[in-house]
Amino acid sequence: MKIVAYAGQYRITLPKDLVEEKGWKPGTTLRFIETEDGRIYLKEFSKPSKRGGRP
Repeated sequence: MKIVAYAGQYRITLPKDLVEEKGWKPGTTLRFIETEDGRIYLKEFSKPSKRGGRP
């Protein structure tokens, strides 16, 4: 992977095979999760549904 600076932010490119294996598509929201020991994980993030709220 490569880190690229763009418009004051940093971006990384994910390997195509990984993205396809996970079923991610353009627009999929991913979140970085950092553990106490410094490991970093990517996790798919789903926005809460507006349906199913309180009755």
